[in-house]
Amino acid sequence: MLDLFRRRQRGLKFTLWIVIFALGAGMVLLFVDTPSGVSGNMGSQDVAVVDGKSITALEFRNHYSQIYELYRQVYKLDEQDPAVVKQLGLGQQTLNQLISNYALLSAAERMNFSATPEEIAAYIFALPSFQENGRFIGTERYKQILLANNLTTAQFENSVRQEIIRTKLEKVLTDGLLVSPEEVRQEFANRNQEAKVRYVYFDPAQLAQAEPSDSELKKYYEKNRDSYKTSERRRVKYFTVELDPKAVKVTEEQIKARLSSVPKQEQVRASHILLRSEEGKENPNALKKAEDLLKQLKSGADFAQLAREHSEDPATASKGGDLGFFGRGQMVPEFENVAFSLPAGQISEIVKTPFGYHIIKVTEAGRTDADAQRPVAEFELRQEEANRQALNRANRIAADLKKSGNIEQVGRSHKLPIRESVFFGLGDSIPGLFVRSDFNQQVFVLKKGDVTDPYSTSGAYIVAQLSEINPPHVPSFEEIRVRVLEDHRSEARENAARERAFSFSKDAQASGFDQSAQKAGLSVATTGFFKKGATVDDILKFSPELHDRAFRMSSGEIAPPIQVAGKYVVFQVVEKSELNPQQFEQEKVTIEQELLTQKRAAFLSAYLQNLVDGLRAENKIIINQDLVNSITG
Repeated sequence: MLDLFRRRQRGLKFTLWIVIFALGAGMVLLFVDTPSGVSGNMGSQDVAVVDGKSITALEFRNHYSQIYELYRQVYKLDEQDPAVVKQLGLGQQTLNQLISNYALLSAAERMNFSATPEEIAAYIFALPSFQENGRFIGTERYKQILLANNLTTAQFENSVRQEIIRTKLEKVLTDGLLVSPEEVRQEFANRNQEAKVRYVYFDPAQLAQAEPSDSELKKYYEKNRDSYKTSERRRVKYFTVELDPKAVKVTEEQIKARLSSVPKQEQVRASHILLRSEEGKENPNALKKAEDLLKQLKSGADFAQLAREHSEDPATASKGGDLGFFGRGQMVPEFENVAFSLPAGQISEIVKTPFGYHIIKVTEAGRTDADAQRPVAEFELRQEEANRQALNRANRIAADLKKSGNIEQVGRSHKLPIRESVFFGLGDSIPGLFVRSDFNQQVFVLKKGDVTDPYSTSGAYIVAQLSEINPPHVPSFEEIRVRVLEDHRSEARENAARERAFSFSKDAQASGFDQSAQKAGLSVATTGFFKKGATVDDILKFSPELHDRAFRMSSGEIAPPIQVAGKYVVFQVVEKSELNPQQFEQEKVTIEQELLTQKRAAFLSAYLQNLVDGLRAENKIIINQDLVNSITG
């Protein structure tokens, strides 16, 4: 039922605003206080160490939750297949962003940049989220807002400190970047000038050609035989060692030790009765029924019984409307605001949300004790231990298989079924195997009979043995005669269309566009006005080459043939709109700032990539991938 109430895109929650604030220059700056000079040794609760500074599990988890929430609202992840969500790689994105940020801050520290308490306070006081009627909302409300979003003041103020440092570093790095007047004028033209063209086209698919003889086909095959050479393809037999977190036992001491890294979150337990209405619309009948039920409740009726009989939420009706415990950000705002404001045992008035009309009863008041974090801590411990056990087993299997080379014997010994892949190439995806391209790369350096090291995939490890190799070869003419025939036809049509286009273009330059079209029996199409970067029409679609040429040509000029959407096109510029000098004067400052921002962002992105690459080359980035996987699932 929690999924039912996931907030829709009706404004960004404060946590999302923080993400956007931190993404101001393409880098995320949300993390807890990390004193300088921290040891580079990896701690058990560190997901990574960057240039001697730890990225803790708590910090990573908070950041991952915020990134996930942003994606969830924008892309409606709750409606996606879990495999699709997994493919987004949000955990890796989070880790990469945090690593990038630490790399940047290390560079800033080496250059002696800092932020004073006064600068941090001034920055926070100026943020719109902490202002009311143009004034700071006060320390207590400031703390409450942060607490409601699972942030301490130390965490948030540290993110502000680092944003200030980042801004100072950016300023030093990019102050020398300039935008020329010509660049501004060209960008103004790109945005505002319009063009209209007339054109004819030659479509290879519409040109009939004589069928080639067998001798012509064989000659074509011999001429192009290298293009028919197949790449090397390989096949593996493999074992899958699955993780089994449910079978893992964890101790109370382990759970208590892990709780310190699990963020505390206020939660309430509530029940509800829902009478549905279509989103954005009123439903008088549902509202009247809700009003009648509320009267019954105020007269002493049993909430759970009425929920079982009348609630239109199938997931909770049978449980008397019980939603269980939930935290902030898991319900739509209208529902959340009421649920977190009611004391235990109290029943709300009617609450309207996009799903309909609710009557809410809080059954247990807000809690932030260890019980709320215990399931998370236990899950992570089980996941880590299950991963360790599966990896150990996979290592034993790989060692046995490397020693004996007999996959059937090893399969019997370890009581595992042997699976077999299809033949695949170096760059192919492999049906039935959820692996990345690096798996193919591992397989393609093996000799027949060799065994891979355990390969981590979604919820399992794979141990594979290279079973067959199909070397590159050129199929015989008879094997691929049909393909050769189609290629010959396609090339002949392509050549004919290109030759006709160039012939028309040459004639049009000499005799005029209309006269040449009439002589060739071609229809001339004329577009409407279009801007650079826009779709031209249904035939030409979007063509960067046509745009580039048309906006550099003069009215009446005829372009040589270009390929657009599989056709050969010859066009003439009919008209180009004049640029408005007054409009240019009004917009040039804004355009200059936008271009400068783009230049700075591109420069900083390259600078940051070089920083990270340098730290990796010096082995100053250490990652605990197992811990990352256990947090992100």
